Amino acid sequence: MDIRVCGARRLRLTGLVLASLLARGVGAQSTSPQPVVTTPVGTWRGTSVCLVRPSACHDEIVVYRIAHTNAADSLTVDARKIVRGEEQEMGVLTCRLTSPNGPLICVLPQGTWQFRVRNDSLVGELRLSDNTKFRDVRTVRAP
Repeated sequence: MDIRVCGARRLRLTGLVLASLLARGVGAQSTSPQPVVTTPVGTWRGTSVCLVRPSACHDEIVVYRIAHTNAADSLTVDARKIVRGEEQEMGVLTCRLTSPNGPLICVLPQGTWQFRVRNDSLVGELRLSDNTKFRDVRTVRAP
């Protein structure tokens, strides 16, 4: 066989192998990771800080236990504060989850709580009916 023919075949074979490897790499790179859906369901511990002073509001160490309800887009937030090392009930909020990664919104007559999961944190705020930001919440997921 002529050396030129053998070299041309080798070059074509090498080109096909290289093209095949590149195509696999492109395919692997083009698959985007699926978005992580983070749920607020669980127990959260942290702080709730008053932003309007002077007021009857007090900074608190809080525990929130968030659970599903019978409605697909509703959750409850059992809110508690720590006083002298013991949990005290503050109330249970009924909230709406707008989308899997959206905010958790709890509407009250005097204002609206809004919470959002960010990695392993739950951050939130209470805005009064006049849109004044009244409280700031920073919690982490409890084991």
